[in-house]
Amino acid sequence: MGYSEHEVPPLIKGIRKQNSLSRIPENLAKGILRAKFNLSVNKDGTIRFDGIEIPLTHFKPIEIRTSVEKLIELGYKKDIKGNDLVDKNQILELRPHDIVMSSCNESSEQKSDDVFFNIANFIDEELSRFYKLPKYYNLKDKSDLIGQSVVCIAPHNCAGVVGRIIGYSDMQGILATPYMHAAMRRDCDGDEMAVMMLMDVLLNFSREFLPSHRGGSQDAPLVLNSRIRAGEVDDQILSFETCSKYPLELYKAAEKSLHSSEIFGLELVRDRLKLGENEPFVDAGFTHDTENINIGNINGAYKKLPTMKEKVAGQMELVSKIRAVDTDDVARLILERHFIRDIRGNLRKFARQQFRCSKCNEKFRRVPLSGSCTKCGGKIIFTISEGSIKKYLEPAQELANKYNISNYTREGMDLTQDYIESIFGKEDKQSTL
Repeated sequence: MGYSEHEVPPLIKGIRKQNSLSRIPENLAKGILRAKFNLSVNKDGTIRFDGIEIPLTHFKPIEIRTSVEKLIELGYKKDIKGNDLVDKNQILELRPHDIVMSSCNESSEQKSDDVFFNIANFIDEELSRFYKLPKYYNLKDKSDLIGQSVVCIAPHNCAGVVGRIIGYSDMQGILATPYMHAAMRRDCDGDEMAVMMLMDVLLNFSREFLPSHRGGSQDAPLVLNSRIRAGEVDDQILSFETCSKYPLELYKAAEKSLHSSEIFGLELVRDRLKLGENEPFVDAGFTHDTENINIGNINGAYKKLPTMKEKVAGQMELVSKIRAVDTDDVARLILERHFIRDIRGNLRKFARQQFRCSKCNEKFRRVPLSGSCTKCGGKIIFTISEGSIKKYLEPAQELANKYNISNYTREGMDLTQDYIESIFGKEDKQSTL
C-alpha cells in the first residue's frame, strides 16, 4: 500500500509462460492491484497463505487473541461445562469448520493477519474499481478479519473446505480440528495446508488459468466442501477418541503393549456413527488442560535452520535420542528417498536442459554456433545450474560416512559423486594454510 490511485507499483510479478489449454490471460489490472498490496498470485488466480497443519480440539479465548464478546457473536456461548461464556480463560470446544491462523513473531515470514488484511483490501478495490461493484469487506483493522470465511486446501488435492477464522495464535502453523484436516484428506502429521479468502476464490479462480498438462488441476479448488460429513472424510478420523476420560483398562493394555484395536471402553467417532448421531463431530471430550497452547516451541526447527545441512544434522541429533528409532535406518531413508533421488533427478534434467539468454530470456535447445543469443547477442547460460545438482551432495556424503549404511546405498552414492565430478570436475578445498 502507500501508492496513489494513479501510480503504478514499481514491481509487478507475473508468470513467464502460459501453460493452460486456452492461453487466456488474466486481466493485467488485477496484477497491478495485487502489486499495490504486495500480494503474489497462485497459478489458478487465487492468493494463498501456507502453514503447517496443527490439530486442535479446545481453546481459551485468551490463547487466540479474540474477545469474549466476539466469540459469543460467532456462536461460542457456552464453555465445555455448559456455563455461559463470560471469561477469557474458559475452555471452549473448537467447532469443526473453524480455524486459528498464525501470527508468529519468531518467524521471518509475513504474518497471516497482515496478509489477509491486504487480501481483503485488494478484493474491495478490485470490486469497486475493476468490477464497479460495492466493496465487500470494508475492514477498519485486522480484528475485523475474525469471523471471515476462508477456503482450506491440502497439496495434491482439488477439493477445498470452507472454514472460518476465529483467532490467531503465536505458533507458526494453522490450528484446526482433526475433522478439518481429515476433510482435506490429511492425517494431521505435520503436512502443509493453504488458506484462501472465500471471496478471492469465488471472484478470481478460473480453470482457464490451470496448466493443461497432467496434474495441472492439482492444488486447485475445483470443488468446495461447505459441510464436513463423516462419511466423506479420511477413514482415520473414525478412530478419533471422543471420551472425557481414559479408563484404567487403557493403561493396563499399554503396559502389555497391546494394539489399539484390542482396547475397549473408549468412545470413538466410529461408535457415534453406528448410533446414527447427526453431529458426530461435536461434543468431543476434554481430557488434559494446559496453561496456554502458545507456551513452548512456537516455530519449527525446520523453518529456523537456514541450510539443508543444518536441518539434517538437527534431525539426526533428535532421532539419536529416541530409543524407538533406528538411527542408521533413518539415515538410509534420507539418502535413498530424498538426497540420491533429488541429485539424480537434477542430473537428468541438466543433461536434457535448454539454454537461455541472460538478457532477453530467449530459449534455445542447443547453444548457437556463434556462442551468443541470435536475437539480441546476449550471453547464453544454463537453465539448470551446477549448484542445484550439488546442493545435497555434501550432506549426503556426511550421512553415508557417519552412519552404518548398506554397501549398496554407499556405492550408489559414490557412483553418483564420480559422475558429478566427471561433468564439473573435482572440487579441491583448501583446509589449511
